[in-house]
Amino acid sequence: MRGRGMQEAAAPKRNTCRGKRTGRVVRTLDAALPLHLRTWKLPTEDVIKEEPWCKYLPPTQLTRQRVIAESLHIARPLVHLASMFKFGQQSWKPWLLSCGLDVSSILMMGNTKDLNVNEEAEMKRRTVYLLYYLLRSPFYDRYSKSRIIFLLSAMANKIPGVGLIARPLMEYLPYWQQVYFYNWGY
Repeated sequence: MRGRGMQEAAAPKRNTCRGKRTGRVVRTLDAALPLHLRTWKLPTEDVIKEEPWCKYLPPTQLTRQRVIAESLHIARPLVHLASMFKFGQQSWKPWLLSCGLDVSSILMMGNTKDLNVNEEAEMKRRTVYLLYYLLRSPFYDRYSKSRIIFLLSAMANKIPGVGLIARPLMEYLPYWQQVYFYNWGY
């Protein structure tokens, strides 16, 4: 007990603390003033801005192949819009071009083990976002829509309680697809 008390005494007391998830600064209970002297203002003298350590990681030097891969990823929305303008919104060509550029970009990046934490997370995000192609027109209109509706209705009819979520989702799905997947910039 004695060693612990000495550690607590040696540590400076802080008047505020910052929430890990929200970043909100709140006064500690030890720093609370008597009720008649309280204000809503936080003491500012000891608020320390804690930035995440991974924010300051230096970027990885890219090889020529990776620079091309990043260029393809950046050019993808422009190529998609240009091909939509040329071939129309219901054409398969914009969908195929965009999907091809995304897949090519991911494949050209190669092994992500030598990337820093942020870059590796971005590559994982891009890979998962390939699933969005299943929800984009014209693929969604032709293939995904009927299968998704069939799966949701089968689950709603067979599994008790799932219908409370699946039926409203089936009604909302066409609006969601129109609103969120007309824009390919995710």
